[in-house]
Amino acid sequence: MTETPSHPSVHGEVRHNQRSQLSGTVTSLIGWVVVILPLIMLAILIFAAVMDPSASMTAPGRIAIAIGGAALLFCMIAAPHLLGQAVIHRERAMWRAALITGIPAACAVIYFAFRFLGNLG
Repeated sequence: MTETPSHPSVHGEVRHNQRSQLSGTVTSLIGWVVVILPLIMLAILIFAAVMDPSASMTAPGRIAIAIGGAALLFCMIAAPHLLGQAVIHRERAMWRAALITGIPAACAVIYFAFRFLGNLG
């Protein structure tokens, strides 16, 4: 009675362009493991720089730190998710978005890694 239309070429094409959801989820979780500690440290560093009582709250430097820090925190939050979606869907636009947010996130991770290693010795 209810016949399901079968379009093997459409389903095969969709299946061919996507990877399993598990691979994207694992990639996203690995990204979060790498980014979570530098994300927290960056948020604390920005908060301390902006709330320093030695200068005015409306100083241009503080406003720039707050805006730039917010943009960097957004990149660090978005990068793992976008990377996982890019792995699943394999679209050029998704890879571009993952790259645009991933480069600043990777720079922040590298910065905190070198800062931590510099404090050890």
